[in-house]
Amino acid sequence: MSLSFCGNNISSYNIYDGVLQNPCFVDALNLVPHVFLLFITFPILFIGWGSQSSKVQIHHNTWLHFPGHNLRWILTFALLFVHVCEIAEGIVSDSRRESRHLHLFMPAVMGFVATTTSIVYYHNIETSNFPKLLLALFLYWVMAFITKTIKLVKYWQSGWGVSDLRFCITGIMVILNGLLMAVEINVIRVRRYVFFMNPQKVKPPEDLQDLGVRFLQPFVNLLSKATYWWMNTLIISAHKKPIDLKAIGKLPIAMRAVTNYVCLKEAYEEQKKKVADYPNRTPSIWLAMYRAFGRPILLSSTFRYLADLLGFAGPLCISGIVQLLYHYWGEADIFTTSETLSSKEFLENSYVLAVLLFLALILQRTFLQASYYVTIETGINLRGALLAMIYNKILRLSTSNLSMGEMTLGQINNLVAIETNQLMWFLFLCPNLWAMPVQIIMGVILLYNLLGSSALVGAAVIVLLAPIQYFIATKLAEAQKSTLDYSTERLKKTNEILKGIKLLKLYAWEHIFCKSVEETRMKELSSLKTFALYTSLSIFMNAAIPIAAVLATFVTHAYASGNNLKPAEAFASLSLFHILVTPLFLLSTVVRFAVKVTNGYFSWGSGLATLSNIDIRIPTGQLTMVVGQVGCGKSSLLLAILGEMQTLEGKVHWKEKGERRDGATNKFSKIVRSRNRYSVAYAAQKPWLLNATVEENITFGSPFNKQRYKAVTDACSLQPDIDLLPFGDQTEIGERGINLSGGQRQRICVARALYQNTNIVLLDDPFSALDIHLSDHLMQEGILKFLQDDKRTLVLVTHKLQYLTHADWIIAMKDGTVLREGTLKDIQTKDVELYEHWKTLMNRQDQELEKVIRKTLRRAMYSREAKAQLEDEDEEEEEEEDEDDNMSTVMRLRTKMPWRTCWRYLTSGGFFLLFLMIFSKLLKHSVIVAIDYWLATWTSEYSINNTGKADQTYYVAGFSILCGAGIFLCLVTSLTVEWMGLTAAKNLHHNLLNKIILGPIRFFDTTPLGLILNRFSADTNIIDQHIPPTLESLTRSTLLCLSAIGMISYATPVFLVALVPLGVAFYFIQKYFRVASKDLQELDDTTQLPLLCHFSETAEGLTTIRAFRHETRFKQRMLELTDTNNIAYLFLSAANRWLEVRTVRSSHDFEMEAQQKGGLVQRGSQGKGALSVLFFFCVCEEDWPRANICCQSSSLFSLEEDCH
Repeated sequence: MSLSFCGNNISSYNIYDGVLQNPCFVDALNLVPHVFLLFITFPILFIGWGSQSSKVQIHHNTWLHFPGHNLRWILTFALLFVHVCEIAEGIVSDSRRESRHLHLFMPAVMGFVATTTSIVYYHNIETSNFPKLLLALFLYWVMAFITKTIKLVKYWQSGWGVSDLRFCITGIMVILNGLLMAVEINVIRVRRYVFFMNPQKVKPPEDLQDLGVRFLQPFVNLLSKATYWWMNTLIISAHKKPIDLKAIGKLPIAMRAVTNYVCLKEAYEEQKKKVADYPNRTPSIWLAMYRAFGRPILLSSTFRYLADLLGFAGPLCISGIVQLLYHYWGEADIFTTSETLSSKEFLENSYVLAVLLFLALILQRTFLQASYYVTIETGINLRGALLAMIYNKILRLSTSNLSMGEMTLGQINNLVAIETNQLMWFLFLCPNLWAMPVQIIMGVILLYNLLGSSALVGAAVIVLLAPIQYFIATKLAEAQKSTLDYSTERLKKTNEILKGIKLLKLYAWEHIFCKSVEETRMKELSSLKTFALYTSLSIFMNAAIPIAAVLATFVTHAYASGNNLKPAEAFASLSLFHILVTPLFLLSTVVRFAVKVTNGYFSWGSGLATLSNIDIRIPTGQLTMVVGQVGCGKSSLLLAILGEMQTLEGKVHWKEKGERRDGATNKFSKIVRSRNRYSVAYAAQKPWLLNATVEENITFGSPFNKQRYKAVTDACSLQPDIDLLPFGDQTEIGERGINLSGGQRQRICVARALYQNTNIVLLDDPFSALDIHLSDHLMQEGILKFLQDDKRTLVLVTHKLQYLTHADWIIAMKDGTVLREGTLKDIQTKDVELYEHWKTLMNRQDQELEKVIRKTLRRAMYSREAKAQLEDEDEEEEEEEDEDDNMSTVMRLRTKMPWRTCWRYLTSGGFFLLFLMIFSKLLKHSVIVAIDYWLATWTSEYSINNTGKADQTYYVAGFSILCGAGIFLCLVTSLTVEWMGLTAAKNLHHNLLNKIILGPIRFFDTTPLGLILNRFSADTNIIDQHIPPTLESLTRSTLLCLSAIGMISYATPVFLVALVPLGVAFYFIQKYFRVASKDLQELDDTTQLPLLCHFSETAEGLTTIRAFRHETRFKQRMLELTDTNNIAYLFLSAANRWLEVRTVRSSHDFEMEAQQKGGLVQRGSQGKGALSVLFFFCVCEEDWPRANICCQSSSLFSLEEDCH
C-alpha cells in the first residue's frame, strides 16, 4: 500500500476546479497554523528554559494569572479531546481506503502537538509575566479559526451534515478556536500589551511574594489544581525528611482566621441590623454563614452536580459495551462499508466506548475531588472564624460563669474540639444534600429506559423505604444530642477531678470520684447503645435497599415482561442501583450533623450583690492595703475594680478620665482599645501560669529588659529557684507549673505583675503561699523598694497585719462592706477597738516570726551536710529529668501506627464479637459476589439458549434465596460491628480513666489540662462514634477490591498481565503517601493541642488577662494557633486529594484494561465479561472507603493516644 499524503490516486491531486475544491489541499492548508506555532514557540521555549534553569519557581516575583486563565485551560483540554477524536476518525477512515491517505489524520496529529505546545508556551509566558509574547498565540488562533472555517464550509458545500462525524468535529473545532481567539483578544484589551502606548501592569498576588506561604493550590494553573501536581515535591521530600511546620509554611491571607472572622462578623452584624426592629426575632447565624461563605458552597455544588451527571456515563457505557460483546460474535453487523465514518458508527465501537467511559470517570472524579476540596477549604475557613468568635466571647465572659459552674472547661473543650469540627463536616456534606434528588431522579429515569415498567417496582421500593431511612436519621440525631449532653456532664466531672487531683490523692478519694464519672459514663453508654442501634440499622438499610430493589425489579421483569433479561440490561441496572446507594448513605450523615450545631453555651450571669455600699478611694502613687477576715470580700473588691463583677448599681471611676466599665455590656473591641483608665498589673490569689517558659511567664509579652528582669527575680527571691530548674528560666512550665511548689508559682505571678511597666499594681494576697522569710523579703525588696520607689499605685490584699505600718491607706472590710477606710493613725483614733484587735494579731505574728528564726538558727549547724545531700539529690533528679519528656518533646512525638494498636482495639470488644464480625463479613461478601455471579450465569444462559419458563423459575428462585441471605447477613454484620465498637469504647474509656487517675502528681504538674481533657473529649468521641462505621466501610471496600480482582482474573485471565505494573504503581503511590500523611497527621494533632490548651489557659486566667489589658495579644496568639492548625489540616486534606486523584486514575486504567479485554471472553460468557466490567466500575466508584482509610488512620492515632 503506497504511502503518500493524498493517496496514490492521481485524481487526489486534481486542482482544475480550484485549490480549495480539493479536500487534500484543504487538509494541507490546515497544517499551516500548527507548523507556524511550532516554528515560533519552540525556540522561545528552549531559550527561556536554558536561561532559567528549565524550572520556573512558583514564588517568582512576576508570577500571576492572565485574564481568562481557567477558561483558556478548559477550552484547551476540550480542543485536545476533539483532536483525539479527529485522529481516531481519520485512522478508521483511512483503513477503509485502498491506499494510505495521510491527510486524513496527519493535520489532526500536528494539531494535537500544536495545542499541547500552546498551553505549555502560555504557562511559561504567564509565569514570566511577559504578555507581549502571547501575540504568537493570538496569530495562531486566528489562522486556525480561518482554516477550520474554510474546511467546514467545503464540507457543507459537499452535502455533509451533522450525521457525519468529520463535519461535527470540524464544527466543534471552529467554535473552540473562535473562543480561544476571543480569550486572546480579551487579554490584549485588559493588559494593553500590544497596539497601546501604556500597557497595564499587574502585580502578582501578595501571598506569592511571601516565601513563607507554601500552600499554593489557589495560585497554580488549572491542571496543577486538578491533579495537585504542586504537592509532588512535598510528598516526595517527606520520604527523605520529616515534614515540619516550616515545610508547610503559613496560610494564604484569604484563608486566615482573622480574615474569615471579619467576614463572618460583618455578615452577622448585618443580620442583627435586619432584626433590630423585631424584638421577638433573633439574628440567624445560618444566614450569616451563607452570606460569608455561600459563594464557594455554590461552586462546590456545581462541581458535585457535574460529577453526578458524569457518573451516569458508567451504566450507559456498560450497556453499550455488553451489547457490542453480544454483536461481536456475529449476532449482527453494525458497521457499513462507507469510506467516511458516521457519528453513530463511531459511538458503536467498544474501544471508543471504553475510552469515553475512561474519560467520563476521570472527569467525574476530578469534579468530585474539586467539590471536596472547595467544601473542606470553606469548612476550615468557617471553623477559623467560629473559633475566633468563640474566643472573643470567652474573653468577655464573667468569671462568675466559670466559678459557679455555669460554664466549664469541659464544655469549652467540647465546643472547640468537637462542635466546630462537626459544623465543618456538615458544611462538607452540604452539597450532597441537594445533589441527592438529582441522583435519584436521573437513576430512576435511566432504569425505566433500560427495563421499562419493572424498573418502577425497584424505584417504589427505594421510595417506600426512604422515609424509614429518614426516620432512622432523625433518631440518630436525637441519640447523638442526648449522648452529647451526657458527654458534657462527664467532662464536667472529669474536669473537677483533674483540677482537684492533689486533694483527692491526699485523702485517697480517687475511686469515689471515679465512680461518679463511671455512673455518668454508663448513662452516656446507654445513650450510645441507642446511637449504635440506629447506626447499625442505617448501615443495614444502606446495604439492604439496593439488594431489595434489584430483587423486586428483576423478579418483576422475569414474570411481567415478555422479554428475556439481557446482560446489558441487568448489569447496567446493577451499576445504577449501586449509584443510588450513595445518596441513601449520605442522608443519615447529613441529618445527623445538621442537628449537631449549637450556639447557646455562653451567657452573662447575675445574682445577689456580693459587695454593697462600697464607697472608697485609692490614692495615686501610694500603697493601699485591704484587710479583713476570710470571706469578707477583699478579692471581690479587686475584681469589682477590674470590672470582673457585674455592676448592679454605681460606677467605677479611674481618675478624671474614668467611666463605668460594665463587663456585661462592653464589647471586646472596646475593652482592648479603651484608654479610660491607667494600665494595670494584677496577681491573682490563685496562681495562673502559661504553658511557656519561666521567662515568658514573667515578661508576659513585654519586651525583655535584662536589668529589670534581674531586679524583679531578686525582689521575688526567684533566682535560687530558677538555678535549680533543668534549663534555668528557659524551662517550660505548664499552666499548673512543672515541679514548682505553690510558693514558687505564687512568686512567678507576683514577678509578672512587678515586671510590667504599669501605673497600677493589684496584688491579691501574694503572701498566702509564702513562708515568713520570703514574705518579708518580698515586702521589703519587691513592694516597698521596687514598687514604691517608682511611685506606682499599689493595692495589696493581705492577712499579714504586721505590714500595716507601711501602708499609706488602709481599707478594712467585713461581710462585703467597707468597715473602715483611712490611714493607720485615722483608724487608731476613730476605732480603738479595731486597732487593738489588729495590734494583738500583729504581736502574735511577731512571736511566730521569732520561733521560726530560732528554729532556723538551730538548723544552721547542719547546713554543710544538708547542702551536700541536696547536691546529690539534685544530681539524681537531673538524671531522672533527662529521662523524662518535657513539654516540647511531648508535643513533637512522631506518630506511630503499630498493628498492636489496631489489635488492641479489636480485642477490646471481645474475641467472640471479633470472630463473629470477621465470619459474618466474609460470609456476607461471598453471598453478594454469588448474587452477581448467579445473575451473570442467568443472563448468559438466556442470551444463548433462550431458556423457557421452567429454567426461569429455577434462576429466579436461586436469585431470591441469595438476595434474602444477603439482606439478613447485612443486618448481622452491621449489628456486630457497632456492638463490638461499643464494647471496645466502654473498656477503653474505663482503662483510660483509671490510668489517668492513678498517675503520679508529676504527670498532672507537667501535662496541660487541655491535653488531658482532649483525651476524654475529642479522642473519646472518635472512638465512640467514628471508628465503628469507618471500620465497617474499610472492610467492605477491601473485600470488594479483592473480589473484583478475583472475578476479573477469572473472567479475563489476560488481565493479570496488566495487573503487575498497575500494582507496582499503587505500591509506590501508597508508599510515598503513607510517610507524608503520617507527618501531616502528626502536625494536625500536635498543632491542635496547643490551641485547646490556649483556650483552657485563657478561661482559667481571664481575670489576669483582662487586668493586664492583654486581650489583643492573647487573641492574636489564638489566631496564630488556629492558622497553624488549619494549615496542617489543609495540607493533610490536599494530600488525601493527591492520593485520590492518583489511585482513581490507576483504578480507571484497571477498568479500561478490563473493558479492552472484554472481547476475549468465550462465547456464552458475555454475562461474566459484563460482571468483570461491573466490578471494576464499582471499585472505581468506591471513593468514600478510600477517604475512610485516611479517616481511619486519624482515628487510630486518637486510639493510640488513649491506649498509651
